[in-house]
Amino acid sequence: MNKVKFFFMVLLLLSAIPTQAQNISVVVNIWPPYVDAALPDDGLAMKIVKTAFKRSGYTPEVRIEKWEKVLTGSKLGVYDVVGAIWKTQQRKGKLLYSKPYLNNNIVLVARADKQIKFNSLNDLRGLLIGVLKDYEYDPKFMKDAHILKFQANRLTQNLIAVQNGQLDAAVADKRLAMYELKHFMGDNSKHFQFLAKPLSSRQLYIAAPIENAESKTIISKFNQGLAAIKKDGTYQKILDEYIF
Repeated sequence: MNKVKFFFMVLLLLSAIPTQAQNISVVVNIWPPYVDAALPDDGLAMKIVKTAFKRSGYTPEVRIEKWEKVLTGSKLGVYDVVGAIWKTQQRKGKLLYSKPYLNNNIVLVARADKQIKFNSLNDLRGLLIGVLKDYEYDPKFMKDAHILKFQANRLTQNLIAVQNGQLDAAVADKRLAMYELKHFMGDNSKHFQFLAKPLSSRQLYIAAPIENAESKTIISKFNQGLAAIKKDGTYQKILDEYIF
């Protein structure tokens, strides 16, 4: 066998060997229906993230931790990626962000028989509004001392308080509110309304430690995978699976 034939045979053999996908650690905080080990594929956000990473040659390994550990660990480089995070000025210098892969509509949930007009923050002054700990709400809303706020750990707590008339309304991500009304409020869910105007809208990203030498590549590959699943319709199919 001459050298040319041998060379091409080696190339053919190498091309037949499957490429080993690279493992990547993804850390997230529990946040149904976006992140929850009890949901298919760990929730809507994780299904998108895992699918985009797999399309770009990574094998994501998801860990669900408390939010404080998520932030601390990601900034220290303990994990490769935070799988679901909003962009803030405080985090900008520590993390590299992907292109956004979901929109979060932050809405007000009130009793269906409650007449609340909301066109601006002025309309909420004097009302008692339920919020959640560790959420990055609209700064103007949070700083307005005339809007009274009650802080809870779980949205269900605030929804029950709204139902009982202890709160005028609760602030919630709309998908989260729809999920919790369906799973925890049962028939009582019909007694709630979403105010038409959102309080704000946020975009959801993955982020990687800025000091990690691999972070730029990881983010770039994720963006490529995300673009690919949007182009072929996979992304929309995932969204359709998580309608509540």
